[in-house]
Amino acid sequence: MSENTQWKWCYRSILSSVIFAIICVSALSFIDGMSGGFAAAFVSFFLAISGIAVAALFFNRARAMDSILKDTRLLAHWVYSSEEAEESARREYADYRERNRAMFFIIGGMLIIAALIMIIFAGDGGFITGIFLLAFAAFLFVVSKVAPVLVFKNALRAPKEAYIAENGRIYEGTVYPFSSFLMRWEGVRFKGGLGETPTALVFSFTQLVGLNIRSSFDIEIPVPDGREEVAYKIADMLEGRVNLE
Repeated sequence: MSENTQWKWCYRSILSSVIFAIICVSALSFIDGMSGGFAAAFVSFFLAISGIAVAALFFNRARAMDSILKDTRLLAHWVYSSEEAEESARREYADYRERNRAMFFIIGGMLIIAALIMIIFAGDGGFITGIFLLAFAAFLFVVSKVAPVLVFKNALRAPKEAYIAENGRIYEGTVYPFSSFLMRWEGVRFKGGLGETPTALVFSFTQLVGLNIRSSFDIEIPVPDGREEVAYKIADMLEGRVNLE
């Protein structure tokens, strides 16, 4: 059975938020604002708020995962071979890499524009602040490249199974609630196999990545041989529920 690791990430996010909050207060208290204090405070405050948002996201996902794992009325529980799981992990990696790239272009682009404005129009203090913002944008670029690789490696080590319930789904150890903070489930469809592409249930989500900025993505759960009819009925039932909401 899959282990609920979402609680661990929730606690880590809270800890990181506390650390960045302390850095923010320290920067305002002990570093001259025009000598980089304001920039350090801004970046650490942004990271502290982000940590709180991420903790809330993992808290919601952890509760949903507990609920799914304890559900005695699962719609489906499928176990995959190592080969099937690896092929799926590679497809998920490619999709996740593209989503991270898009998010970096949005958030990193805004940071770079803000940095250029500070450097050009805000004098010496603005120059230092701009450098901090550019350094933070560079950090986000590195994260956008490294995170998909870490997720891929984690997927290869994760349990090779899928759980589908009425309140969410778990695939390769990752939970996707149908009702979640910062993320919304839009629907599900049954996708027949074509060539080497396996038959799958495709769950569509939108994620909030900025103020009034949403990013759409799909998560595919491969359907084992002989389970196509069950998968089709699950898609029909869940899609009907979405249309009613």
